[in-house]
Amino acid sequence: MMKRGGHMKVATSFLVVAFVLLTFLGMAVAKEMSGEVIAVDASKGTLTLKSGTVQAGFDCEQGSLIKDVKVGDNVTVEYKETGGKKIATKVTPKKKAAGGY
Repeated sequence: MMKRGGHMKVATSFLVVAFVLLTFLGMAVAKEMSGEVIAVDASKGTLTLKSGTVQAGFDCEQGSLIKDVKVGDNVTVEYKETGGKKIATKVTPKKKAAGGY
């Protein structure tokens, strides 16, 4: 038999383990890519990046993610893959080097 409060300890332990597993699974699923914007269409919610020789297109379910993004900008896109498509979840401009040299 468990003492009083024993069920609470088991439930708390289970929740902690579940939280840790979900956190690591979420990190494994989230991906990111940094590069130069070579095409952007806020009305269609699409963005294309080039990084070295790799080009990738992203669907932006929230057009607001790319409303201020322009061709030539350098950005980092966090995304998830769903049904063979890359879905952007966050678009962050990369800071330009100070000094302009």
